[in-house]
Amino acid sequence: MLFNYRYVPHSIETFQAWMDHLVKNVWCRNDGTAYSIELLINDLKDVVVEIGNDDSIQKDHLDGPIKAIDAIMQTDLSAAQRIQMAEWYDSNNDIEALYTNDTQKEPVTYDELKTINADLEKELKSFFKSLFASVIHLKAVQSRIGHIDDHYKEFVKENNEGKCPYCGINDIKGEHHTKREAYDHFLPKGTYPFNSVNFRNLAPMCHECNSTYKLQKDPTLHIDPLNRGASGTRRKAFYSFSKTEPKISIELTLNTSNSSELSPEVIDLRATSPGCDEEVEGWQEVYGIEERYKAKCCGENDGKAWLQRVIEERINYDLTEGQMLAAELKAAANKPWSDSNFLKKPFLESCVDAGILAE
Repeated sequence: MLFNYRYVPHSIETFQAWMDHLVKNVWCRNDGTAYSIELLINDLKDVVVEIGNDDSIQKDHLDGPIKAIDAIMQTDLSAAQRIQMAEWYDSNNDIEALYTNDTQKEPVTYDELKTINADLEKELKSFFKSLFASVIHLKAVQSRIGHIDDHYKEFVKENNEGKCPYCGINDIKGEHHTKREAYDHFLPKGTYPFNSVNFRNLAPMCHECNSTYKLQKDPTLHIDPLNRGASGTRRKAFYSFSKTEPKISIELTLNTSNSSELSPEVIDLRATSPGCDEEVEGWQEVYGIEERYKAKCCGENDGKAWLQRVIEERINYDLTEGQMLAAELKAAANKPWSDSNFLKKPFLESCVDAGILAE
């Protein structure tokens, strides 16, 4: 990614704290006690009761699923397996460790849980999917932890760049919009259990990155070049809330000196970040970076317009082509996230190297 988000603490994180207690202290208990709602942490217990008494809510989101999962965990799993489940819970929620490929943290997937107990896998997948899709939006929950729209407003006030950090091309709706972007699960919620409401695994992403390119791709897994599916081999990936900036550099080479021949086929693109080869590889694969950046450079109102501005607008400013180019490059360096300047600068430099522009 081009730049990092800054994490914004919010009361909505309480939801994950409820899950911490539910999974580790209730479902994974090894003391032989029978299930009772009294085992739940007080706020979650109150939410379960309130939702159960609300006749306007047709689906049993919590009480039934919690009991069903508890029955499987206590009856079908051994004590050792329950201990392992608690460890997996911790690993799957240490998002930064998984993104840095910490060898001490081994995540578990739903596919792996299925080999242990298919019924458990099915119940957990339905439960954690429902938490983010439905439960977090219920009045009983919102009255205690806040609304996700409020989290979004606070988030974009702090992260006010206004651009999607995953592509740098598209806007992110900010505090002056009445609508918001969808939240993406960095580690896909359909692949990994336990972290669907962990806000260190969630952040706004532009629609194109989220719904056209990333989809259910997992940035922490290598892509098999033959079948284009996840190979299962883990790799490092850029963590969205890292304190270390990615420092990505884009280099372009135009294999033509004729601007009328500008097309993706004549552009070579290289993205680098010091010591982050795996992270860059995953970023490019997951978000279709090479395809999108090349297309941007060839667009009539993007690359071609950047080029024409230097060639034609210099007359209005009574500048030489080289002077106009220098001004455009300086402006682009000062505001990299404005007008895709992070891409505009290497594009114009590549036009000089190709002989399309005079330096």
